[in-house]
Amino acid sequence: MKRLMHPWLLLSLANGAWASDDLPVTVLPPVTTVAEESSASPSPTVSPSHPDLGIELPPVDASVLKAAQLQAAASNAVSTTSIGPQHILVKPGINELMPIAVGHLNRLVTPFEHPVVTTTSQATTSTKGKIVYVATADETPVTLYITPGDNQDIALSLTLIPKRIPAREIHLDLDKDSYQLLNQWQRADSASRTTSQQEQAYISQLKTLFQDLGLQKTPAGYSLRAPKPQEQIRCLQDRVQIKTGQVLEGQDRLILVGLAKNTGGAMLEFDERSCATTQQDVLAISVWPNVVLKPQEATELYVVVRQAPEASVSLRPSLLNGGQR
Repeated sequence: MKRLMHPWLLLSLANGAWASDDLPVTVLPPVTTVAEESSASPSPTVSPSHPDLGIELPPVDASVLKAAQLQAAASNAVSTTSIGPQHILVKPGINELMPIAVGHLNRLVTPFEHPVVTTTSQATTSTKGKIVYVATADETPVTLYITPGDNQDIALSLTLIPKRIPAREIHLDLDKDSYQLLNQWQRADSASRTTSQQEQAYISQLKTLFQDLGLQKTPAGYSLRAPKPQEQIRCLQDRVQIKTGQVLEGQDRLILVGLAKNTGGAMLEFDERSCATTQQDVLAISVWPNVVLKPQEATELYVVVRQAPEASVSLRPSLLNGGQR
C-alpha cells in the first residue's frame, strides 16, 4: 500500500530546506580564563598619588634609624609587660568582687585617711596611711570590710579572689554621695582628733609639772615666791588641815604648794576633788608622796590654778618718764 504525500506538504519541506541555507551565522569569540588574560595582557602602570615635586629628601644617619627602632622595640616591650593600676567605683553596702595575686603582696588604695580592716580570713593585712596591703598564700576568697576609723556608717565590702596573676594595685573610688558624706565625717573627725591631741598634750604637760615638783625642782618657765594673802589653798574635807607655803608663778598659771595634814585619830585617804570645788580656776591637783595619811601625818599638796590675764601682765617703766635704765 503506497503512501501518498500531498503536494503542498512537499513544497513546504523544500522551502524549509532552502531557507536553512540563508540563515545568518553569529561567530562568538573564544572563552579565556582570568589567569590566561592576566598573563597575556601586561599590567597597567600605576601613577603615584602624589606628584613628584622634585624635592630631594636629606639623607638620614643610620644611627638615628637604629635609635628609633630600639625605642619602638622598648615601647612595645613595656606595653606588653607593664600592668597599670585598676580603678573600681565602690559604694558602701554593695559587695565588690575583684581579683588579686596569690602569693604576692597586693595594694588597695582607699579613700579613707585612717582605714580599719575587719576580716575573719587567714590572709595577712596591714595598713599604712591610706593604703591597705593584702597577701594570701592560697586561692581561698578573702572577704573584708574597710571603714574610716571608728565610723561604721561607711563600710566598703570587698571579696578578693586570689588568682595566679602578678601583684595588683587597686584604687577604690567612692561615688559622689558617699564621698560628700565621707568629707563631712572626716572634717568632724579631724577636729575631734585635734582637740584630743591638745588635751593629751595638756595632760602630759601637767604631769611633767607635778613630777618636777615632787623631785624638788622648779619647772621651766616658773619663778618661786611667797604666797600672797589671797593665794591660799582651800579644801572641803573633814579632819584635814591645809597650809599654803609656796607659789610658783608662770605666764598664765600659778602653782600653789602647801601641806595637807591629817588631824584625826584614824587613817585618812586624802580626796583631791575636795580642793577643786571651791575655786573655778583650779586646773589640776596632786599630792606627794602619800595619799593615805596616818594620824598627824602630812603630805605636800600641789594645786594648779589659772592666773587672771591682767595679773599675768607686768608693766614696763618708760625711760622717758625717768624709769630705770
